[in-house]
Amino acid sequence: MKKASLSLGRFTQYDKVFLTADNGIDTANVRSVAFDGETLYIAQPDGLIEYADGKTKRINADVSKLFTRKGTLYAAVGNTLSVIRKGKLSKLYEFDSPVVDISVALDGSVWLITEDTLYLQNGDNFDSIVSLPEETTCVAALNNKTKYGETVYIGSKTEGLLSMKGKRRHWAELWPVNTGVLSQCINCISIDALGHLWVGSDDGLNIYDGKNYWFNGNDFYSVPDGSFNDMFFAADGKKYFATNTGIVVLSEGKISYFSFGAWLLHPTVKKLAVSDNGTIAAVTERGISLITSTLMTLEEKAARIDALSEKYFVRNEGYHVSRVLRKYGDLDSGVLLNTDNDGLFTGLYCASQCFRYAVTGEEQAKINAKRAVEAMIKLTEVTGKAGFTARATRYKTEENYGDGNREEWHPCENIPDCEWLGETSSDEMTGHYYAYGIYYDLVADDEDKKKIAKTVKTITDHILENNFHLCDVDGVPTTWANWEPDLLNNDDRWFYERGTNSLEILSFLKTTYHVTGEEKYNEVFNMLIEKYHYAMNCVQYKVEDAHIAHIDDQLDFTNIYPLLVYTDNDAQKEIFKMGLTHHWQYERVERSPFFNITYGALTNNFCDIENAAKSLSEMNLDFVRWPAYNSYRKDIVWDTEQEEQGVPAQLKYPVEYSSRVLVHYDGNQFVCDAGAEEFVNINKKQMNRTVTLPGTHADGMSASMPYVYLLPYWMGRYYGLLAD
Repeated sequence: MKKASLSLGRFTQYDKVFLTADNGIDTANVRSVAFDGETLYIAQPDGLIEYADGKTKRINADVSKLFTRKGTLYAAVGNTLSVIRKGKLSKLYEFDSPVVDISVALDGSVWLITEDTLYLQNGDNFDSIVSLPEETTCVAALNNKTKYGETVYIGSKTEGLLSMKGKRRHWAELWPVNTGVLSQCINCISIDALGHLWVGSDDGLNIYDGKNYWFNGNDFYSVPDGSFNDMFFAADGKKYFATNTGIVVLSEGKISYFSFGAWLLHPTVKKLAVSDNGTIAAVTERGISLITSTLMTLEEKAARIDALSEKYFVRNEGYHVSRVLRKYGDLDSGVLLNTDNDGLFTGLYCASQCFRYAVTGEEQAKINAKRAVEAMIKLTEVTGKAGFTARATRYKTEENYGDGNREEWHPCENIPDCEWLGETSSDEMTGHYYAYGIYYDLVADDEDKKKIAKTVKTITDHILENNFHLCDVDGVPTTWANWEPDLLNNDDRWFYERGTNSLEILSFLKTTYHVTGEEKYNEVFNMLIEKYHYAMNCVQYKVEDAHIAHIDDQLDFTNIYPLLVYTDNDAQKEIFKMGLTHHWQYERVERSPFFNITYGALTNNFCDIENAAKSLSEMNLDFVRWPAYNSYRKDIVWDTEQEEQGVPAQLKYPVEYSSRVLVHYDGNQFVCDAGAEEFVNINKKQMNRTVTLPGTHADGMSASMPYVYLLPYWMGRYYGLLAD
């Protein structure tokens, strides 16, 4: 069956900049924000700030509020209403008390409230219409006049929602006791193009038809509860809301969230503004988020991420590692340290560049892949023990040199001021074999192939000579690198590893046979299947575990690839595909691009390619492991199956990638909150549901490796599952 190819086309990619004290922002005292075109104006006690193209300019004006209405930027300077054009204020009118809000009605009439009076613009003047109750904060006008005079609404912090009516202008109270409005504390109101009134209060969101029908905020399936502090309705129909739990955007009937962590410095958004191009400015007490959007394809995104990877995530000889940050969210402040899994993750990155080279022929992709392979081969060469591969190396020039578990760090015999890390695990070897096979097939020249064949043969021979173990330099088998039949099949302590480790050794043997052509590796492969039922171990190699353990998920999808690609026996392949299909069906809820695309590449089955593309499009561009705060959302579902095993409950269905903690494919995608404890109501029940689970800690002080995008994207392109 010819595989279906998905072209996602151009999608909206969001990014952001945080404006803080470093930009001259008095973060705790920002009064108001508004756009003039794409230039942002920020009103604060010490003056007006103009921000454009990454630069700030201070304007000497004591502006209390800013309003963008129908393309005009107004400023309240005490009792005076002014217009701002190209950074200059021009006085329009002076009132008897400070200006509070402006509304341009559907018929173009301009209404304004001061602290005590409602006005209607009349040519160059403003006519006083009626006095206002105390603490009136907002105004929304439908038109200049209707039959019953019900044209204008105001919101008060104490008197609630009121509507002007009658020939003799007066206010009719719309109180919660006899209407559908949620609260008597009104923060913001606006009228949409259909004439509906949207009401934001300290207790949620309402829509009112102007007569007697209320659409209660609780009827929105996923609009959060709590305070709605500001709103903005764009000309294209999109609606933006500032809440105590972030920004909510309503577009094409869908609710989207921009929450604390990746998008905001604090969950409570006090004010917001939106430019003509859709740039959002969100004011919090810790800074302003400037959220931008652009249209791009998945390939354009890949190009940007490839460049990011080269700049920030390649360590010394070419290892692909996570980045440790010294300043919150700042990639430039980061350093690259060795990890326990330098070989594994470098292998996954290497594979991405191999697929990229096969698709595009770009020389840089070939250079990147070769550099990664050479770095991985070095890990096997530095130990001084034939076939035994190190986890990592590090040099005296690196800040963590000499630290850590000293008995597992060893000096490199032929490299001064360098040491290598032992106690190598099975997952490390998975990354090596995976990358070597793909590089051999898609990139390697004759010399490369000889070098890979020699390295792979040496490692596999070491495993076979040590009764299916990796043996460290002290002669003791490492903890996890066990593929011995007697232990896997007959020792219950290896129950959870039985399927995965059986899959690993079969995959290693097939890869070795593929690159060396030596039949002895096929003979061992068949012996493990026929004598020790390793193929049967793989029929359902994934042990269903309430989605608690995830390291084996990445390993299994990595191991199954060379096993199915290099196995010629159809009967054997069908057995392995049984295990793959069971595993993918269990994990498909994650919407993992890597899992979905691997499954699609290796079978003729549908693989949720749309969800894979959607997930790729949702990934943030900076790869920072931002905190996450999602427990306030109504659209989440809790899964308590984990609590039966003594593990905190987690989400039944992961949220979209733009709101997740960005973990690798061996991390937990079901975490709700991480690093947001100060904003969550902590009680015994809630604490169990928001505590950070192992391996998912997120505090904005590290960045995940970009292979999470690059590998599935370029693999999807290579196999024709993605077209752009």
